[in-house]
Amino acid sequence: MTTRLATVIPPRCHGATLELIKWFHTVVFLSVASLIVLFALDGATRRTGRRTRVAVTVALAESAVYVSNNQVCPLTPLAEELGAENGSVTDILLPIWISRRIPLVSGSVLVLGIALNVRNWRERRQTVDTGDTT
Repeated sequence: MTTRLATVIPPRCHGATLELIKWFHTVVFLSVASLIVLFALDGATRRTGRRTRVAVTVALAESAVYVSNNQVCPLTPLAEELGAENGSVTDILLPIWISRRIPLVSGSVLVLGIALNVRNWRERRQTVDTGDTT
């Protein structure tokens, strides 16, 4: 899909398009990482609510796209086809030893958030079922 898209972008626009992709990629990366942290913090502080559900929905959707694309963001190959030496956003922002661990770290935080929020949902449900408000 990205090869087809790269062929319709005129060569004279590759530089500007590549810059736009890098900025967009960075914003998406930071947004999803922030939502994963927010999700885990909501679980840890027992503040599970609507924003928690929104955060986990976006994080899981992004994770599904990432995993279904052989653990590569779909924007990475597009950036590389337009001339980037490396289209990965984590390599642009972070040292290589950190960027290689992003999936492990973010995945671990997401799983921790799921465990904490499931605990919160169960406690809330149990409170509602028993009528206990203490």
